[in-house]
Amino acid sequence: MFYDFWIENYTEETKKLLKKLGFSGACIFGEAEEKGFILVKGKSIKSKTNETAEFLILENRDEKIQRAAIKNNSVDGIRAFVNYPAIKEMAERKIALVICFNDLLNSSDTKKILYLMKKSITLAKKYKTPIVIASGARNNWELRSASELIGFGEVLGLNAEEAKKALNWFQEKIIERNKLKSEGKYIGPGVIIKHGS
Repeated sequence: MFYDFWIENYTEETKKLLKKLGFSGACIFGEAEEKGFILVKGKSIKSKTNETAEFLILENRDEKIQRAAIKNNSVDGIRAFVNYPAIKEMAERKIALVICFNDLLNSSDTKKILYLMKKSITLAKKYKTPIVIASGARNNWELRSASELIGFGEVLGLNAEEAKKALNWFQEKIIERNKLKSEGKYIGPGVIIKHGS
């Protein structure tokens, strides 16, 4: 099962397209009611809304801000180019590096963006930081298929297995965490209430 973990506008048409493109679920940044498709409600820290979120992303290239968010374990992922030692600290706290195809698609300097993405991926691989590859789509025209995002991951330096993992492993951990929270069994990172406890 693959998940596109960054959709900014979600409609019934988006759901149909995502299914055709090979996805079982998505992380949406906005409002949507859904049945028969896994949706995780996300929020970007740059957003000023006070809504509750099931998945929190930091969008900031300032290293001090990144390090503070990592130290406080206050985010699930960082959508930015991350350097050492922040990327190592992310690995220790299981905070994902989020790479969006849309950042490359809409860039005025694709060569520079591609270089920075590859550099971040190389560091993430070295320190075993979770990696999420997503479309980052702001509309249905910017959606990409699961196979295209896997190919994108390979261009960035992942092998085929790692690229597939970037579309499901971390996402399934978030979905499982949200399920445990809804059942009142989640206490905090690494701490859950076992059945019968």
